[in-house]
Amino acid sequence: MDYYITKKKKFKIISYAFNKVLKNDKFILLDGGAAGVISEPFNCSSENIQSIRFEPRGKDVVELSSDDIFIDGGLWDSDCVKTLHIGKESDAASICEPNKDFLQRFDDRYGYEARKPEKKIEVKLRSIDSCISNNEMPLPNFIKLDIHSAELPALNGASKSLDNCVGLLIETWNSEVHKSQGLHHEVEKFLIDAGYEVFDNICGARWKHKFNEEVCDSDNGQYIGSEILFIKKNVPKDLLIKKAFCLSLFKFGNEAKNTLNHLQSNVGIELIQAITKQQNKNDKSFMLKLKKIYRTIKKYI
Repeated sequence: MDYYITKKKKFKIISYAFNKVLKNDKFILLDGGAAGVISEPFNCSSENIQSIRFEPRGKDVVELSSDDIFIDGGLWDSDCVKTLHIGKESDAASICEPNKDFLQRFDDRYGYEARKPEKKIEVKLRSIDSCISNNEMPLPNFIKLDIHSAELPALNGASKSLDNCVGLLIETWNSEVHKSQGLHHEVEKFLIDAGYEVFDNICGARWKHKFNEEVCDSDNGQYIGSEILFIKKNVPKDLLIKKAFCLSLFKFGNEAKNTLNHLQSNVGIELIQAITKQQNKNDKSFMLKLKKIYRTIKKYI
């Protein structure tokens, strides 16, 4: 998930403004599939965020900050133990078995050769509802899922825990890459029925087909997976600031300002001013870059 990368300096004004209201009530990020560092765009305002990091392969593969809560396990619809299939590529691990018949049609870099299990391990799985009811974590304000075929079970296991959740970013699969997995349309329906709307939907994976074990570089790739951003339509007044913070992180600045207008308070006005100031500064920087590119190209025309 790298589409939302941004530099801290391009969010600095907004981050500082929100820190005044979030320092004692941090934005709670649930990070499903938490190997490595906190993902973009949350890394550009980490001081305003507390992360709940779920990872079935153990604490050693997660870079934790002092405020993070680590939960040993993957996400599912219940607390249980299942088999994790680990392929040649370390990021191709999945609870659902790779769908060999489907995957063999594609470039070996992404298809079955990359995903066929080289080892299988038993791992703990947790439901979000269970973790909430056991007081292991607070209610999330945002859920990020990059969990290779477990998206729909994870959502089913969070059905009682979405009251404070203003958004989700989910890696979904449009085809059955893993056997018996939930597909993109099922995830989208689940969340639309729960009161969310699609704000962004980008291609996360596009794979080329093989013929006689060879790939044609000039061919188009089949659309395999998406990264889809959901934002809750209606939230209570006490969540408006967190919804606006979320929208700002994902560069929906004007909609963040529309959300803050509903506060009808000085805090809302100050945050709107900060977002506007950041937008203007980023626009100016963008235009300067375009002019520089234009001048460079002009030299060779």
